[in-house]
Amino acid sequence: MKDYWLAKLISSVAEVDSRKRLQKSIYLLQLSGCPLRCAYLLHYYGPYSFELAGLIDQLIGAKIIKETPDQIAQGVVRYRSTITEPGKIALAHFENSQEGQRLHTEITPFVEIFRELSKEDAWVLELAATAAFYHRDNWDNAQERTAHFKKLGLGDGNLKKAVDLARRFKESA
Repeated sequence: MKDYWLAKLISSVAEVDSRKRLQKSIYLLQLSGCPLRCAYLLHYYGPYSFELAGLIDQLIGAKIIKETPDQIAQGVVRYRSTITEPGKIALAHFENSQEGQRLHTEITPFVEIFRELSKEDAWVLELAATAAFYHRDNWDNAQERTAHFKKLGLGDGNLKKAVDLARRFKESA
């Protein structure tokens, strides 16, 4: 199930420009009820799921998705994820089955949201996921904790935009 849902989300965009974007987007989608349930912990770049990383590796191994390395600085590589042609065929074939149709129905409401997140500024996305991770009952506290964790001032414009984005996902659940 999870592998299908992840492949379906990735197939909905031309590419996912980084593993970090994929991690943060899935985290936020889960907050709004997306059935792709992966466990997350707080990492240097915000919420991170080893389970999701494993799913990505499985899909790469099955040649459903491919990752293309993109060296963005000396010693810094970003991996772009795309669905492969065999992956598109496998998705279409699976979606013709009764189980595939059921799972397709469950993920469909989240596809457009995933597309929107793929256009969001990566830094804002990282901050939003972190703020959502810290949120318990109070958004001001979540913003303060995120600012401290990311070494930002509370008045940072990106932080405010990120908290607004996080609220959208946490409050839609």
